[in-house]
Amino acid sequence: MKRILLLLSAMALLTGGCAQKPVVTTSTATPAPATSPGAAKTNKKIPQANPVPADWITMADEVRGYEFKVPKGTEHKTDTVNGVDVYAAVVPAPYDIQVLIFAFKDKTRTKDDLMKNVEGALQSMGEKDIKVTDIKEISDDYSVASISSVDEKGKTTKGKVLVGTDVTDNYIVMVGTEADKYAANEKTIDEIWGSFTMYSGGASGTN
Repeated sequence: MKRILLLLSAMALLTGGCAQKPVVTTSTATPAPATSPGAAKTNKKIPQANPVPADWITMADEVRGYEFKVPKGTEHKTDTVNGVDVYAAVVPAPYDIQVLIFAFKDKTRTKDDLMKNVEGALQSMGEKDIKVTDIKEISDDYSVASISSVDEKGKTTKGKVLVGTDVTDNYIVMVGTEADKYAANEKTIDEIWGSFTMYSGGASGTN
C-alpha cells in the first residue's frame, strides 16, 4: 500500500481540476463483473492460476460519473489530491493485486496524453525501465495497454492500464501485481479494469 500511495502523490502532481467527492461503495456482493469496455479474453492454460473471485463489490462516484468492480475483501483508500479523485486498493492474498484509479477534469486531455501521464507518474516515484506497450484503442473513448516498471530494489511490477476520456472528465485505471504473480492473476486483473464504465457514454456518447 505504501508504494500505491507514493504513486498516488506523484500522479496528482501531473494533473489538475476541480475537487470532487471520492469514490464510495454502492453494493456489497455481485457476481463476477461483465468485462465492459471489453477485457481481454484468453483460452490459454495458466499453470497454478488463481480462480476469478465469485464475490465482487461495486464502487461508484455519482459526481464524476463512473463505476467499477473489485473483489469482495479488497482493502482500499480514497482521497482527493490537488483536484484529482483517487482510489487506491489492494486485493489480498493470494492475488496481491494493486488497483489505482484517477479521475480529474481537463477538457484538453486526450487518451495519448493520459498514457503519457502514467509514464510520467512512474518516473516521478523513481520507477525505471518503464514500458507502456501493446496500446490498443477499444473505442473513441477508451484505450488499454500493458505496463511494467522496475522499482529501486529491482522488483518488477506488471499489469494493465485503461484510460478513458469524457467531454470534460478523464480516467486512468491501473491494475497490476509483481511480475512473477501476473500470469496467475491475469484473468482477475482483466475483470477489474474491464468492469470500468462511464455513466455518460464517454466523449462519443456511445460507450
